[in-house]
Amino acid sequence: MIRRVAVVIPAANVERRIGRCLAAVAAARRHLQSGRADITIRTVVVLDGCHDGTAMIAAASRDVQTVAVSAGSAGAARRAGVSAALAGAGRPSELWLANTDADSQVPASWLTEMVTEASRGAHLVLGTVLPGMTLDPLVRAQWLSRHHLRAGHPHVHGANFGIRADAYLALGGWPPVLTGEDAELARRAARSGHLRIARTASIPVLTSVRHSGRAPRGFSDYLRDITVPAAEAVSG
Repeated sequence: MIRRVAVVIPAANVERRIGRCLAAVAAARRHLQSGRADITIRTVVVLDGCHDGTAMIAAASRDVQTVAVSAGSAGAARRAGVSAALAGAGRPSELWLANTDADSQVPASWLTEMVTEASRGAHLVLGTVLPGMTLDPLVRAQWLSRHHLRAGHPHVHGANFGIRADAYLALGGWPPVLTGEDAELARRAARSGHLRIARTASIPVLTSVRHSGRAPRGFSDYLRDITVPAAEAVSG
């Protein structure tokens, strides 16, 4: 049974977005504890080379632990956050690691749904994401046409990724790579042959629509890739 939850959030100069992210996580924490008051929840924000106001905003937020690194990598930052969450956490099989991004907003039922899936035997929960409403409508339509937002979907997003701590440790943890750490960890889980993976569309996370990001071939690059064909479709 899951008795502890750790929310791990890598953050790199996101002072304009981290406040909304933490407010959404706080709402998800309250939602879970309204039904499971026995669960202990902590939020770990990994400040990866931040030189703006991100650290100050995170430190001022209630029940948030901060960890400072200079990794320049979401994978390494996530790994550092999990290491902090594991410290003194007791049995790994009773700890759920919920991962999101600092420029994203989780739904209120996010943690509740993940813990429910864990109670059904899931070792890993892969959720979906939705681009923010400020995205150009044509580009948003292109994005939605390429994503299957339903149970059993094939997508992997670090912004909506939950895993039981014992499974995380058995798989070797987040790879400290510049990009694709989420897909790699999910591939390891699938190759293991004995871990149960739940792919759900019931807890979509709202993501940033920035067209510039730190991860090579990450979400920002993907948005740029579909922006060009969409613009050509209009001009043609």
